[in-house]
Amino acid sequence: MKQFQVGVLGVGYWGRKIVEEYSAIQNVKVQAVSDLMDKNLQHCKDRYGVPVLVNDYHDVINVESLHAVHICLPNSLHFQACQEALEAGKHVLVEKPITLSSKEGNILVELAEAKGLTLSVGHIYRFNNALAEVKRLISENFFGRVFLLNLTWTNLEPVFNDRDVIVDLAPHYFDIVNYMLDAWPAKITCVAKPYRQKENPEATYICCEMPNGAIAHAHLNWLSPKKVRSIELVGENRSAVIDAVGQEVTIYESGYTYRLGVERNNTIRTELLHFIKSISDPMTETRNSGTIGVKTVEMIERAKDSLAQGRTV
Repeated sequence: MKQFQVGVLGVGYWGRKIVEEYSAIQNVKVQAVSDLMDKNLQHCKDRYGVPVLVNDYHDVINVESLHAVHICLPNSLHFQACQEALEAGKHVLVEKPITLSSKEGNILVELAEAKGLTLSVGHIYRFNNALAEVKRLISENFFGRVFLLNLTWTNLEPVFNDRDVIVDLAPHYFDIVNYMLDAWPAKITCVAKPYRQKENPEATYICCEMPNGAIAHAHLNWLSPKKVRSIELVGENRSAVIDAVGQEVTIYESGYTYRLGVERNNTIRTELLHFIKSISDPMTETRNSGTIGVKTVEMIERAKDSLAQGRTV
């Protein structure tokens, strides 16, 4: 079995989870990690035996033996770090959003294609068994015509000065809509407000009309006390509510309700296994490709245009 060496750029809260999951994959070795905080580096050394610990992420990209890097840096560094990694011949998995603009994202997609490298984006819900099962049922016309898709993604967060809720949470919404309905929105309407600060919206409602007439709606905020990751699908014959974290699917049919027997999976591990397979086998279709990442960013740009113009775009 071929062995793969990977580096992880940024090992804060999420990056440490990534290192933990890579370390549990038989043919993967986390060879290098970067972070500005020494305690995060020490954690990776003590817990997972990572040998190369650096503060500057460039020093990870420059490790010649690495096959791939996983980028968990702040959103503002995604483009620069991805570009440098691809130019250094590394396969890349970058957390969402791929970049802050679709123009930058397209540059990365073209660069990856020119170099023959895999560029994947951390659209993790494409690896969630509950969503996969509902997607399968949609394809088999179990629900009949799909009328509505309502997504609620809320929880209480501190004030963020470097991001807004649209850029941070709407990638999940647009990606899930595309994954489930196999289409991108035709029309987008967005309203959003900051409440605890002046600039960055902390709550947003986004309503999209799909090409087939279905409506996909999102309620995203960092203000609600309860953490909710819920998707409601309303169909002609049946409906479903998905608890995306618990991976539970409840079906509503003719006045009755019942739960589907979904086998829960570790979505991070499944995503990383898919990435390793993508870089080892050129015939593997990358489920969370850079192209999908760029389309997601395009939808975010349209949502922001709607917000700025006060109209549907």
